[in-house]
Formats: sequence, C-alpha cells, structure tokens
Amino acid sequence: MKLASLPADAATYEALRFHVDGVEPHGQVVRRVDRVLGPLVGDELDYGALFAYLFRRFGFPNAPWDAGRLARYVLATPCADMFLVIEPRLNGTATEVFGFHAPKAVGVAAAAYSGSRLPRSPEDWDGADPLKPYAMAAAKTLKGLLRPVCLESDGAIDIFGAVPRTRRALHPAPWAQPAVLSRT
Repeated sequence: MKLASLPADAATYEALRFHVDGVEPHGQVVRRVDRVLGPLVGDELDYGALFAYLFRRFGFPNAPWDAGRLARYVLATPCADMFLVIEPRLNGTATEVFGFHAPKAVGVAAAAYSGSRLPRSPEDWDGADPLKPYAMAAAKTLKGLLRPVCLESDGAIDIFGAVPRTRRALHPAPWAQPAVLSRT
C-alpha cells in the first residue's frame, strides 16, 4: 500500500458505495449497510487514532484538505483506476472518512446491474456484478490499514489505536520519526 495522486481526469471520478439497505421484517428501510467498510472498519472511528496511524505510516498528508477535515491522504488500491481517499474528521462516520473513487462508468455499470445485491462480504458478491472486483480491492486495501505500525516503545498503532507490537508491525515512515521532526 502506498500514497498516490488522483489522476488528471479525477473530475470524471466519483465515490463508489458498497452498501445495501438494511430492512426490518416489515419491509421498511432502517439504514444503509456498507458491506465493505462495515465488517472491517465499523461505522465510526476515533479521528485521533486514525490520523496518528496515517501520519506514522505514511508521513505528512499528500493531498490538500479544507478546514472541516484534519488531513487528506490518497492511497493506491489493487484496482489501477480506484483510489482510497481518507479524510479524518472530528465527527463523521466511516463512510464520510473513507471514500473509494473510481471512474463514473464503474458506478453507472453497477447501477445498471440488476442481479442480487445482498452480499455479506466482498467474497460473496455476485461474480457478474461489475462492482465485485472493486469491492474485493477495497476490502484488501482496508485490510492493509489494519496492519500495525511500530511506536518507539514496545507498542504499535493501527487505525483504531494502540495495539501490541508483533512481527507483522511495519516500521514508520522515515519522515514521521522523531529525529526528522525535531529538526524543523
């Protein structure tokens, strides 16, 4: 997983949503359930832990952001034409913080698809659904964010906060280490 830049034709991209409507037994829609974000990230995140993880793993934000957000990171995904934009906010749901962006044609094809759309996870997605490879790539990208990054002490951090250090833990970005930060 690495930092990326949105392509020059980013205006032709739009946010992809991997959600289905949660329906109660009487048929009333109660809420939208994101079948990619929900199982891996949940509905809400602590913005401080998320930002600390992103900074520790990737360094400084790589895209401009506005006053309503703490930062903006753009990451590559396994799909060459899909990017993950992460914008930690003081108050916001996971679907507001994490945005997968792909060409508008992908969303149009997904909307035109009339097959069954009630997967429990990306692996359960109907193989004919044009959204399936994007859902699989999105899940793989989010799983990559669950990999902890080492702290100076014996601990580590992931997008949810402090975790025990393991052999899987990544080394922090060189420019996010204290010696580099203290020189400024």
